[in-house]
Amino acid sequence: MSLIDRFGEQLDRGRAETTATATATTTSPAQAQAQAQASAPATPAPLVVVEDIAKVFDVSAPWLNRVLEGKPRSLLRAVDGVSFEIPQGQTLALVGESGCGKSTVARMLVGLYPTSRGRVLYKGTDISQLSTGSGRAMRSQLQMIFQDPYASLNPRWKVLDIIAEPIRVHRLIQGQAAITERVEALLGQVGLAAADAQKYPHQFSGGQRQRLSIARALASQPQFLVCDEPTSALDVSVQAQVLNLMREIQQRESLTYLFISHNLAVVHHVSDHVGVMYLGRIVELAPKRTLFAMPRHPYTRMLLDAIPDMQMTGKSRTPVAGEVPNPLNPPPGCTFHPRCPHANDRCKSERPVLMRLADGAQVACHAIEEGRA
Repeated sequence: MSLIDRFGEQLDRGRAETTATATATTTSPAQAQAQAQASAPATPAPLVVVEDIAKVFDVSAPWLNRVLEGKPRSLLRAVDGVSFEIPQGQTLALVGESGCGKSTVARMLVGLYPTSRGRVLYKGTDISQLSTGSGRAMRSQLQMIFQDPYASLNPRWKVLDIIAEPIRVHRLIQGQAAITERVEALLGQVGLAAADAQKYPHQFSGGQRQRLSIARALASQPQFLVCDEPTSALDVSVQAQVLNLMREIQQRESLTYLFISHNLAVVHHVSDHVGVMYLGRIVELAPKRTLFAMPRHPYTRMLLDAIPDMQMTGKSRTPVAGEVPNPLNPPPGCTFHPRCPHANDRCKSERPVLMRLADGAQVACHAIEEGRA
C-alpha cells in the first residue's frame, strides 16, 4: 500500500457514504485513462480564468547602497507566465517545491498582490476592479483560507467578532442579534459549538483554529475559495478531519477551490485537476487521474517517485536530484534543465511552452515534444 493510499484511508474514515472518493486501486495507465474518460462529466464553464499572470518583486538594495557599491537592481520573478482555468464547483491543486510561486499565485487570485503582467478573470470580470466601488460585491465572492491558523486569527478578538467581520464589512446582515445567529450557524457548519463564539483563539487547538478560519471564509457566502496549504501545520489525523469538512462544504455549497499544497497525498484526494509548478511556471497541468497514472514532465515524475513505496515493489525510482536554482538568476531556456536527465542543447537555450496533448493534459517540455522522454 502506497503512502497516498494510507492517507486516503484516513480521509475515508468518518466520511459520509455519499461523498465521492478517488479510486485507490492500482491500474495500468491505459485503464486509468479509459476510466477517467468514461466517467468524466461534461466540464462546466470556468468560474476563474488566469491569463499569463506574472509577479515581479524588486528586492534591490537601497538606492544609496547601490550607488556606493555599484550594484544593479535585483528583480525576483516569483511568478512568470501562469495560465489556467477552474471550472465552477471543481478544485484545482497547485503543487511544487517551496519557493516555486504557489502562494504568490494564490494571493494574486484574491487581489492581495497586484499582477505585474496578465489578468485574472472572475465570472468574466477582471479582479483589478476589486479596489473600486463596483468591485465590493465581487470581493465578497473571493475568500482565502491561510496556511497558519495560529497567525491568521486576531488574538485580541473573540470568535464572534472574527467571524462577523466579513458580514459587517460587506453589510450582509443588519442587527447584532441576526449577526450573532449567523455566526453560531457558521460555527455549527464547521463542527464547533455556538458557545465557542465567546472564546478567544488561544483557547482552541490547531485543528479547531483552522475550522474557525474556514467559518470566517464562509461568512461572506463566497463562491471561490483559495486554500493556501490549509492543513500543512496540522497533524495527519486532524488534516483528515479538516479536508473532509472542506469537501463536504464544497459539495453542499457548490464552491470552487484553488488548493495550494506540497503534499501529493492530500492533492490526490481533494483535487479534480492538478498543476505542477517549478520556479514560477506551470510545467504540467492535467486531470488528477491522468497526472497520477501517466505523469509526463520529468519533474512531475521525480515528485511522484519521491513518495515512499510502502509495498517495497522494487520499482525503479528516480530521486529528485540537485537544488532549485536561484530565482534571482534562473537558468536560461527550461529552468529545470540543470536537474533534468533528458536535457539537451535546446533545453538550455529555448523556453518550452505548454502544449496540449490528446488526453487533455498540458506539458511544457522539449523532451516530451520530441519523444525523448
